[in-house]
Amino acid sequence: MLIIGIVVFAIIISIFSAFYLLNLSGAVTANQQSQQNIMTKSTSRMKLTSFDATLARKLMDADGDGKCDVCGMDVQLCMDGGQLQCNMDQHSTIGILGSDHIHADWKIYINGKALDNTFFAPLAMDMSGQSKITSSFIHVDKSSGDNGDPSLEKTGDVIHMHATGVPLWIFFDSVSMEFNKECLSLPTGEKFCNDGKKTLKVYVNGKPNDQWEKYVFSDLDKILISYGDETDLSQQLNSITEFSMNH
Repeated sequence: MLIIGIVVFAIIISIFSAFYLLNLSGAVTANQQSQQNIMTKSTSRMKLTSFDATLARKLMDADGDGKCDVCGMDVQLCMDGGQLQCNMDQHSTIGILGSDHIHADWKIYINGKALDNTFFAPLAMDMSGQSKITSSFIHVDKSSGDNGDPSLEKTGDVIHMHATGVPLWIFFDSVSMEFNKECLSLPTGEKFCNDGKKTLKVYVNGKPNDQWEKYVFSDLDKILISYGDETDLSQQLNSITEFSMNH
């Protein structure tokens, strides 16, 4: 009888253990699903802009047949999934929209004068997120400090990246600017190129950077793009804000 009692007790313990583990597994699965739903909803709020859509078709559908050149899917489906480059391509470097969200402070100087919020305001992402002239992947946002309060972030102080691996050239292209190791041009068409006396320079976190338009910034970077004949850039470097820490 004692042996039978022990066996029955062991069976009861096994049943309760299995029931507990099943409930625990269900809770973990539900929690994971809830987190996934939150991430999906967060990502779904951002969509490709008109500029992004044009660039995505250029990068994924070079022959213009409506199919992704790499995976063969309808290129619109790839775009609906937040792709700028086909994520099936082993050579792709840009992640799906929403795969990252980081910020950097930056300044652009031309002949000793910084491009300010009045320059950046028309180029900023609007609240609808559907601006025709900028990119959801990398852009500047309109900020509340444009009223002149120096303690507040102004439009253009911070550049936003909403996916992994987004190079600077995408921002410049989206706002009809050109930027490379030779020249910097404005949306007006005005161009500033190396001429022997005046040169274009890029600094990241106080050090010269040779990646130019291909640079993919890291969170909290401080970026300076400067054109002119200055040899001492300390004032320009020190003028870069630290507002990216607030995001």
